[in-house]
Amino acid sequence: MALTPPFQLMLAETRRQLPPDGTRPWEWTAEQEADGFRAILFAHSGQALVQSRRGNDLTPALPDIAAAALRLGESLVLDGEFVVLHSGRLDFAALRSRARRRGPGAARAAEHLPTYLIV
Repeated sequence: MALTPPFQLMLAETRRQLPPDGTRPWEWTAEQEADGFRAILFAHSGQALVQSRRGNDLTPALPDIAAAALRLGESLVLDGEFVVLHSGRLDFAALRSRARRRGPGAARAAEHLPTYLIV
């Protein structure tokens, strides 16, 4: 099987109530909102790509994530949430700032405010 970008992300849906009593746990999935960017990370044959939920290439803004994926040495596709931690908390504003940078500016930002992927 081969997966090639762009690819549709799995997106959570907000629900006002929990599943009814008697529902088996494997019949539903719950996930905490991480306050980040939902994206897919592709790595294959020495190349990495970070695709946004709209299909945009975020790789130039997240060189730290691309480098980490390549260090794994595996072909993989990971669907998750990219976040930035600042002062021990998730910081969406810092993540947005990171996402706007490219080239040397993105590399410098990665040193001071690394991005993490919650899979």
